[in-house]
Amino acid sequence: MRRLFSALGYDSIDDAIEFVMAGLALIPTLMFLSGNVIGGAVCLVVLILLLALLGARTPPPPVPPRNDSDKKERTPPG
Repeated sequence: MRRLFSALGYDSIDDAIEFVMAGLALIPTLMFLSGNVIGGAVCLVVLILLLALLGARTPPPPVPPRNDSDKKERTPPG
């Protein structure tokens, strides 16, 4: 899967999610409009599952650093 996405020009997991989201917006809609309802429904389910799998593999965002100045501002004077 990584080789396929890198061959298409997508480097990170965020790019892969954008690629699947674009496919999710276009492919089932075009299949439904062309009259292929069963194929569009199957494609929709497969793309949703692929998006869920990609989202499960995404690492969590980094924790922002704690500033001591924020802590000083929150403490009441006294």
